[in-house]
Amino acid sequence: MDLLKYPGVGRNGHFCKGHYLYCNFGYQYLACKAADKPDEPLLGLPMMQCYADEYYARQFLTTLHQWKNPLDIISRLMSYLLGDEQSLSRFSEAQAIRYLVDSLLNRDLLIFEMDEPRMTYSGHWGKESSSSSSAKNNNLVLEEGSGQGVSQSAKTSKQTAINSSEISDSGSSNVQAGDARVKTEPDNKELAARISSEASVEAEATSLEEVKQRLEQARERLIATGEYQPKYSQAELEALVAQDRITSRFVVTLQKIKAGDQPVGYKRDSGRTTTWITTFDQMENGDTDPKLLNDLNGMTWDDKAEWEIIIIDQGEYFKQDGALAFIPTYENTAALGQAEFSEDFSEETLQTVMKPEYSQQYADDISDYKAKGGHLYDSKQLVPYAEKRFTNDQDYDAFMARHEYTMEIGTNEHFSGDGLTKTKGESGYLAKGQHGTLETIIFEKSPETMNELEARGAILRIPAKSIA
Repeated sequence: MDLLKYPGVGRNGHFCKGHYLYCNFGYQYLACKAADKPDEPLLGLPMMQCYADEYYARQFLTTLHQWKNPLDIISRLMSYLLGDEQSLSRFSEAQAIRYLVDSLLNRDLLIFEMDEPRMTYSGHWGKESSSSSSAKNNNLVLEEGSGQGVSQSAKTSKQTAINSSEISDSGSSNVQAGDARVKTEPDNKELAARISSEASVEAEATSLEEVKQRLEQARERLIATGEYQPKYSQAELEALVAQDRITSRFVVTLQKIKAGDQPVGYKRDSGRTTTWITTFDQMENGDTDPKLLNDLNGMTWDDKAEWEIIIIDQGEYFKQDGALAFIPTYENTAALGQAEFSEDFSEETLQTVMKPEYSQQYADDISDYKAKGGHLYDSKQLVPYAEKRFTNDQDYDAFMARHEYTMEIGTNEHFSGDGLTKTKGESGYLAKGQHGTLETIIFEKSPETMNELEARGAILRIPAKSIA
């Protein structure tokens, strides 16, 4: 698609319809307003990273290719958005970057990949933590039956950036179906205000070594008090999902110990690799106690297994091109599915099956399949079962499309689509059935091994030891 040139793109003045950009790796992108998106089916969906992840959006803009882009590309983007070249004098470069980041998070500015119709090959992360900026409560809306992103700027009042995002290893939550982003703006304001007031007391860790030290301090507190104190209330966790963004530098995954020549996440034969994670600030007070962390993340406790905590420094991890991190709500997961599975299923089907209405039906079908001795991940068993159970082609396609999400992303029949885990009450610290953590998925296709990541300081592996 790099030979395509769209009318009005790259022009100055009133007739400008956007600008071409080149990332640090030389890939070409189109930046434009939703209203100016070319009528081109091969253009695909806008990059989820740039509207779901404040840290990524900032790094993308500050690490553009040094000589393939015009030297004044930031000014050109500002002029395009403002519709007024005269007002550019009011902005410093830092203010302009912040304005553009806010525009990306609000879907006022969209970024489309042009080299290939994909959504996972443009990771540009810097080591510095992103500065506090505006956080707004916006919703991604997908056109019914199309898969084309529709920008809805849902203008809301500015708030302090929140260290939100993410969850554990391979377990999906089974919280009541629904999307927590329907939470109200007052919820988000209350959360933003509380986190802002605590910022001076609980500043984010600045290194992997500090993360390790803080976990040791958390263990001392847990032993001394015998009580686990969550950082966020149930309502605040729901409000974090409503923010739909990832700003924390350090994220965590709890896993059974495996060899260092494997990736952090689970890699499938297709190459698709998923790691279910949460932010360090959500897990910090849980120490390194694997039973407590299993409970928080809605995972099944295995007392015979050896566990480890893998701390990921996103600033280092995403320096290699090719990963996407997102909160697995129904909307975000459907957007990924439409980008990844559209060769085998229609975009309409991929969107329809990733909704609360279909979740219960899929759960019932899988329950029946397992009752007949079927294994969730055995296609040789599942396909004949589906052919016999679904005589209608549409029902068969829907079931197989939904199961593709299970096989390739890990969103099994317990997936709730609200971005939150549900505690099992097995640790002795938590009641059963409450929100545990905000979960996030890292999705990639060419993951490095843990040995490679450790060598360049992108991860830290810590044995998870139960409190005796």
